[in-house]
Amino acid sequence: MDDTRVSLRKATIAIEGMHCAACVAKVEKALRAVPGVSTANVNFSTEQANVTYDESLSGFETLRRAIVDAGYEPMVVMESREARIAAQEEAHRLELTRLKRKIVVGAIVSLLSMGLMFYHPDAPSALRLKLALLLILTTPIQFWAGWHFHRGAYNALKRLSADMNVLVSVGTFAAYGYSLIVTVASFLSSTPSGANYYETAAMIITLILVGRFLETRAKGRTSEAVKKLVGLQPKSAHTLRDGSEIEIPIEKLVVGDRIVVRPGEKIPVDGVVQDGNSTVDESMLTGEAMPVPKKVRDEVIGGTVNKMGSFVFEATKIGEDTVVAQIIALVEDAQGSKAPVQRLADRIAGIFVPIVIGIAALTFVVWMLVGPSFTLALQNFIAVMIIACPCALGLATPTAIVVGTGRGAELGVLIKGGESLETVHRVTTIAFDKTGTLTRGEPTVLEVLTFSGHQEADMLSIAATVESRSEHPLSQAIVRAYANRFPDARLANEEVVENLHDFEAIAGHGIRATVNDQLVHIGNRRLMEDVGVELPTDGIKMESKLSHEGKTLVWVAIDKRIAGLIAIADPLTAQATAAVGALRDMRLETVMLTGDNENAARTIAETVGIDRFQAEVLPEDKANRVRELQKTGKVVAMVGDGINDAPALAHADVGIAIGTGTDIAIETADITLIKGDLMNVVTAIKLSYRTFRTIRWNLFWAFFYNVLGIPIAAGVLYPILNGFLLNPMVAAGAMACSSVFVVTNSLRLKSVRGA
Repeated sequence: MDDTRVSLRKATIAIEGMHCAACVAKVEKALRAVPGVSTANVNFSTEQANVTYDESLSGFETLRRAIVDAGYEPMVVMESREARIAAQEEAHRLELTRLKRKIVVGAIVSLLSMGLMFYHPDAPSALRLKLALLLILTTPIQFWAGWHFHRGAYNALKRLSADMNVLVSVGTFAAYGYSLIVTVASFLSSTPSGANYYETAAMIITLILVGRFLETRAKGRTSEAVKKLVGLQPKSAHTLRDGSEIEIPIEKLVVGDRIVVRPGEKIPVDGVVQDGNSTVDESMLTGEAMPVPKKVRDEVIGGTVNKMGSFVFEATKIGEDTVVAQIIALVEDAQGSKAPVQRLADRIAGIFVPIVIGIAALTFVVWMLVGPSFTLALQNFIAVMIIACPCALGLATPTAIVVGTGRGAELGVLIKGGESLETVHRVTTIAFDKTGTLTRGEPTVLEVLTFSGHQEADMLSIAATVESRSEHPLSQAIVRAYANRFPDARLANEEVVENLHDFEAIAGHGIRATVNDQLVHIGNRRLMEDVGVELPTDGIKMESKLSHEGKTLVWVAIDKRIAGLIAIADPLTAQATAAVGALRDMRLETVMLTGDNENAARTIAETVGIDRFQAEVLPEDKANRVRELQKTGKVVAMVGDGINDAPALAHADVGIAIGTGTDIAIETADITLIKGDLMNVVTAIKLSYRTFRTIRWNLFWAFFYNVLGIPIAAGVLYPILNGFLLNPMVAAGAMACSSVFVVTNSLRLKSVRGA
């Protein structure tokens, strides 16, 4: 079993030549038929296939051959991300250049053909000359400009399938072929006929190429988020090796390399500062504009920018293990994934083309039987074939998913895939972990009271000195409080340190030590009672009040007399109240699941406006609480830190992990908030709403366009529309416009702003 797991590999393959959702279905079918392939997802918008396969059964060449046999061209197979993106950009540029050239020639020929169409000579010789000129002008458009459609149609029909290429090829060949027959017959007859569709075939190909050009240019903008992320990484690093500094490509860095970073340079990979100090701009990860101070033993992230000083750091993560590389991989996987609604659209597109061909054939037969002429029957046949191309249907979902997930990455919201993005907009209940999610996850001294004439500075100095010997979180909170409140004071003078004896940690109660021959006890009320320390009345009243507010209380006694009372709690994050308020405004139910006591949980819930809470819930029981919510019919999103909340994140309909850039909890969560900003929970939900509103409009337009366009083209509405019939050239223009509309509508998601 282990060997099987080891042999599984992933390949990302850029594919050229896909033009509709039917193409996607055909490539996926071909790849899934390859021995050893477990999954194959093809994204029309990014023009990539993500394949998981068993390399002991198949290799890259087998995958490549399957794509070629399906009639498409694999451009890049399993190269570095930078190489793949560069190759795709070059192919994209060449495609646009090729399309421009064909469009210019096609437009000139179409205009000349349209001009000749209005020329009606009486002499047979002049009519034959007109037909010959039209044949000479339009043949290059039919076979050169339209070659891609014809080749694709041949490959599709060879495998007994149909796609957009079949519709375009059959439609234009019907017009061109009929015209060619008329031309040959005119040269063989003494009374030549002038009826032809040369200009129709040329104009259809040209208009479809114009639509393809606009669509290709727009699609090139959908995956800009990945390009921006890739651009964050520098190409080289200054490394200390063998006592000298050398510049090497980051691909050649190894874990443990010592790297020099100067002011203004990008940090090449993740690591830990070994020497020097500086400030670093981490806004690309955290969204914070203020530079972050860095000193020895602090972590630095590749792609961030060094601002002021110079330092040397040791590389701890390189290549695909760096934070930026993981984020890029997550965004690429999300953009290559499919939402359930897209799978439905793909299935519809897979059977749509054969149905259209049947409708077109039926249209031709009916009009031959009831219509005035063969010419009109052929015109309606061509119009149906052209207007029904499912380009818009194929683009409706993937373009919105790609732009939506890309925009999310720019806003610090990493969405794992299309399915996660689709589920978020159906969420009815948001369940929050408390510690590290609604709160900072770090105990902080909030209040200090003194008794028996002691000064706060003196009492905290002794308490912090004793607590500095302990690693307990509450002890460290007291040490930080003294340093923060009295930054110019010494933690303890040498005399105090030298005279600190008999240090003892009393499990579950506190600490005892002797300082300057004074007996010091620091701990809870039980410790004070056990050692016979009498608590002052006003202190007991304050203890009751503060305890009810959910604060943890630490008593300080010197020589068995109370010197102080320290109230410690985990404070709320800056965004907690605003985020919960925004979610309630969106009519979403909010729930808090915490292992803390009832009083602390109630205080937090009331402060931030949580609808209801459950206290004293163990991490392993949070998943059960999520399941209980789901059993009542709720769609639950769980927000946690991605570590101790992993079971709950996994069982929720949507798991949202609070990340910090160095721990983005990719494996468990469906969505990761790399800025650690709770307002991005609101951003994720709003982005999902906007994305799926866009998808619904795209699908509506694509279906409405075909539902309305096919009957008009077929002539079904001929009596209602007062004798109007759709010209094939108008059908081609409408088909191109529908695809451009869908892509442009999806690009509007780039305007979504963070909450």
